[in-house]
Order: sequence, then C-alpha cells, then structure tokens
Amino acid sequence: MFRMILLLATSLSLLAGCGGNDGNRRPTAPTTVTVTYRGNPVEGATVQFVTVDDPKPSTGITDKSGQCSLSTYEAKDGAIIGSSLVMISKTEVDDKNVRPVAPEDADMVGVIPPPILKNLIPSKYSLPGTSGLKEEVKKGRNEFTFDLVD
Repeated sequence: MFRMILLLATSLSLLAGCGGNDGNRRPTAPTTVTVTYRGNPVEGATVQFVTVDDPKPSTGITDKSGQCSLSTYEAKDGAIIGSSLVMISKTEVDDKNVRPVAPEDADMVGVIPPPILKNLIPSKYSLPGTSGLKEEVKKGRNEFTFDLVD
C-alpha cells in the first residue's frame, strides 16, 4: 500500500511540473498530415514532428482516413515552425506474449514485464535516425502526405 501511495505522490509531482511556461513556447503553424501504407490510409498511427533545436514534439494520431492535425502545446495548434524530423509508428500488443495479471501480482509494481508490441508498419519509420522523413514547417497552413513503403 505504501508503494502505491508513493507512486501516486511521485506521479502527481511530475504532472505538476508539466504545465509548461508560455514564455518558452516556440511559434507553431497549423499542420495536417496524411499517412498511407501500401496505398491504404493508416488509422491509429502516431505521427511526431521533432525540431533539431527543440525536444518538444508535435504529435497527432491518424483517423480512419489516415489524417491528423498536429498538436504541440495545446490541441491542434500545429507543429513548431522550422525543419523537423518525422516519426510515424503504429503498434499493437502481440497477443501471443501477454499473460493476465494474477491477484498476487498486484503489489509487485514494475515486476511484471510489459507486453511485447508488434509493429503494423515498418519500424524504420518510428525513429528519427531511420525514418528518412524530414519536412519544413512554414508560417501558415501546412499539409504533408507520407506514403510509407516496406
């Protein structure tokens, strides 16, 4: 029980520091992304734009048409203006590697290994060094399409 209270207190203190400071915000521009794989829209893909000089990612999750609007500081405010490395991933839990949590495991926070994830698009797109995707976000509206291949 003590561990649960400690974990909750730590989590709340970390969240308190995540509010952000408006003075540190970089300019953003509305950015819409479309993702296809093998010619088909990709629903549920996570898209991230990361600028070289700012670790704050601009993120979105694609809908059934493969489209999303990116958010950086607040919902749909767009991506940070400038050159960005792009990462796209879509995973699901590999059902073959999941075991149910037993009641006796409830107090063993961190002991149960996380489930193994299976990539539904090539994993090379999920890392900035291997995705090969880079875009320039400019003032005004931005629209990018990524046609992913094997």
